[in-house]
Amino acid sequence: MLIALPAIVLAASITATSSAPATKVLRGTVGPGFTITVKNAAGKVVKTTKAGTYRLTVKDKSTFHDFHLIGPGINKVVTTVSFTGTKTVIVKLKAGRRYIYRCDPHRLEMKGSFKVTA
Repeated sequence: MLIALPAIVLAASITATSSAPATKVLRGTVGPGFTITVKNAAGKVVKTTKAGTYRLTVKDKSTFHDFHLIGPGINKVVTTVSFTGTKTVIVKLKAGRRYIYRCDPHRLEMKGSFKVTA
């Protein structure tokens, strides 16, 4: 009986984990020049995406840019001006809304947006 119990617990945890919905992926890049983008898992620039929870991974390639995501319920500076490297955040995007990403010091020239659909 004691040997069977760990096997039952393990089976239950595998089932619970595998039935959880997969988190969608977005990839942001800022720099090294005056560029900022958000791409999907296939590497295409995002103009529209479906509502849901996303893992946004931002690669910041410059010490004079940041990556700031703004939209309903989100006002997140993912990377700061002096930071270079990669950071990941989890964001929940709402249907029917537009989200803006920008570099704050260069907000007029370094910006983009995408719309979220149902």
